[in-house]
Order: sequence, then C-alpha cells, then structure tokens
Amino acid sequence: MDPQTAPELTPFELTTPSQTLRGWTAGAVTDSPRTPVLFVHPINLQGLAWAQVATALTGERFCLLPDMRGHGRSTAKGPFGVDAWVEDLLAVLDHFGVTRCHVVGGSLGGTLAVALADRAPERVVSIAAFGSALALAGHDLEAVLDALRDNGVRRTFEHGIPEVTVAPGTPQQIVSMIVDMTNPNDVPTVSAIWRATIDTDITNLAESIAVPALVVTGECDRTCPPDQGKAMAERLGTSFALMPGIGHLPMLEAPQPTAALVRDFLDAQEAPR
Repeated sequence: MDPQTAPELTPFELTTPSQTLRGWTAGAVTDSPRTPVLFVHPINLQGLAWAQVATALTGERFCLLPDMRGHGRSTAKGPFGVDAWVEDLLAVLDHFGVTRCHVVGGSLGGTLAVALADRAPERVVSIAAFGSALALAGHDLEAVLDALRDNGVRRTFEHGIPEVTVAPGTPQQIVSMIVDMTNPNDVPTVSAIWRATIDTDITNLAESIAVPALVVTGECDRTCPPDQGKAMAERLGTSFALMPGIGHLPMLEAPQPTAALVRDFLDAQEAPR
C-alpha cells in the first residue's frame, strides 16, 4: 500500500545499537486514553500490511506498525529469529514510551505476539493472531530456497502470493498490492529470514501465557491452515474463529471484517467488569 492512500499514517525511524528500525504510526500516544496497539506484520511483508486495519481504528487508539529487521524500510542486518524480532518490538515500544499494549499479529506476527507476551508479560494486555501457528516447521523450505535462487525475490513472490498465500479468486488488484509490499531485500537476506521462520517453534511458551487471546484463521489458509489455528487456540486456552473464503492474509484480503474483529476484541478487554 502506498502510504499516500493512508494519510492517517506517519513514518518513524529509530536507531538501536544494531539496527535502524522504521515503520508507521496512526495517531499519537496522547490522542486516546485507550491502550495502544502494536501491529506485527507477516513474514516478508511490512508494517503497511496492517495499514487498512490500523486506520479503521484512527481516533480510537494509538497504533504502531513497525517494519521488523530484514523487512520493509528497516535495515536488512541479521541475526534473524524470534528473539531478535522481539527485541525490535520492545525497542519500538520503548521509543514511543508505550508501557502496555495490545499486540495484533499476522502469520509470523501472531507467533511473535505470543513470544513477546512470554518475554515481557507486564507489557502485553492481549494478543490477537490472524493466520498464525505456534510451530512453523513442515513447509518445504528447500523448495522455497530453490525458487529464490532460480527466480529472484520479486518473481518468487509474484508466483507464490496468488498460488499459495491468498484465497483462490482473490482480485488481481489485491494480489498486486500484496506483491508490492513483499520483502525488498536480496536473495541471501530473504533466504535467511525463511530459514529462521521455519525453525520457529514456541509451543512450549503458549500454556504459560496468561493474557486474553484471539486466534483467527482464514478458511482457505494453506500456509497456516485452520487446524494449526485451532491448535494454537487450544494451547492458549482461548476461542478460535474462522473467516470464510479468506486465505493467509485477512488484514489485506478482508481488511474491514478484520478491523471489526480486532475492534470488538480490544474493546471487550477494556469493558467494565
């Protein structure tokens, strides 16, 4: 998504000892007394993947949409993996003085939301995971790496997004928008990110997570299929929701229904008891 189509978004940049992290905000910390939201993007996309959902919450909550290291406009320097990406998320929260937040993640972003809640439970109010799983092994890593070597990054995503990622029949306009958001970095960087992602397994963390959670999977998700979403919900001790006719990226395939699910869940966590 071109940020010009989402004028509510403001770019940010911060420097840590090892990285330059960039991303977007919607609103300001002082705009609302409600708990802010940290949106965590799927693997090989960028913070703007959540732009349509975040802007639907404009005026309601302060929203953060960072690009994790190796993605979007952030530096492509490793190491890559759950621990490193959680460090990036904490750095973003610290930079904006956000002490507690809701965490909404897509795909790997939902996995990282659980890891963040384990690492810093005092900072996470709730988790919402869309198209996510606790363990990401089982994908044909070597086939992906071969495709990257043979075809390059852009062509690999141009083929993979419509064939595997989104639901069959997804409009070409949406497919093109997603492809334009994919990782701009080179084959070695994207390959390293894939390796780190496939090695991810945080199943052992899930049962210790005490915050409220929502797990949602698209009916047509072939990357993290519904049975993996159900398993994640069971481990977290929470409910599971299925989005009919949607693939792996609800925030881009069906942003308004996704925003409604997010809004209702977040509001429920702050409703008077």
